[in-house]
Amino acid sequence: MEELKYTQAEILNLINQYNIKDQDTRKLIKKNYIRILEQFNIQPKEIMELGYARHNVYSWSTKVSPNIPMLNQALTISTAFNFNIEEFLLQ
Repeated sequence: MEELKYTQAEILNLINQYNIKDQDTRKLIKKNYIRILEQFNIQPKEIMELGYARHNVYSWSTKVSPNIPMLNQALTISTAFNFNIEEFLLQ
C-alpha cells in the first residue's frame, strides 16, 4: 500500500474543494461515491461496518437524497479501502 502524504496547503485545498456547498459539487461527490463503490467493489455493508448508520450509507447513494459523505467520512472510507480521497472529487 502506497502511503499518501499531503502538505498543509494541499490539505487546505482539498478541504476547500470538498466543502463547496454548490449543487454541482455535491452531485459530483455523489456520482463519484457511487462509482467508487462499483470500481473498488465496496458493499454498503462494509461501509456500515466502519460505524456509519444504514440510513446514511444508503442515502449517500440514492439520487433522490442530497446527502453525501462529509469530508471526514470520505477520508475514513478512502483510508479503510485504500484509495485516494481525491477520487470523490474527480471530474
